[in-house]
Amino acid sequence: MIRLTWLLLTLAIVGCDNQTKPVVGPATELGIEARLPVRMGLGLTHLRISATELEKARGLMGTKSLPEAEGMAFMYDTEMQMRFWMKDTPLDLDIAFVDRDGRILEIKTMSAGDTDTTVSSSKEVRFTVEMSAGWFGRFGVKVGDKVSIDDLRAALTARGFDAKRYLP
Repeated sequence: MIRLTWLLLTLAIVGCDNQTKPVVGPATELGIEARLPVRMGLGLTHLRISATELEKARGLMGTKSLPEAEGMAFMYDTEMQMRFWMKDTPLDLDIAFVDRDGRILEIKTMSAGDTDTTVSSSKEVRFTVEMSAGWFGRFGVKVGDKVSIDDLRAALTARGFDAKRYLP
């Protein structure tokens, strides 16, 4: 009888200790607010990675200021001509249109609250990067410079996305 009681007590204790823990993947650990290191030209930035349609639609709306080296990357899975606007975005931004290899094709400035569309000249844009207006000029990042594809791959993976979907 004592052995049976001891066995049941042991099983009860082990059963309580063996609780199933929920699996938490990187996407739930690192949300859109995470700032991840990405090199552009000779500069190091910390970018929010926007990859879902909802994240891209929201963008930096409502953001009143950005620290000097922070911005947002908008990731797409095909090359296309990009169109952006500044509805409900209360700060001026620069936008870099970037090809699949990370080469900056063009940089444009967008004005706060402007509902006119800013369109890329190229149809070969794979992703974009938005920074505070004037950032690219202040840090010497120009057309032809590269955005680190390796850094973007790591950032996408940290967010829980399949980097191969967005980058070659």
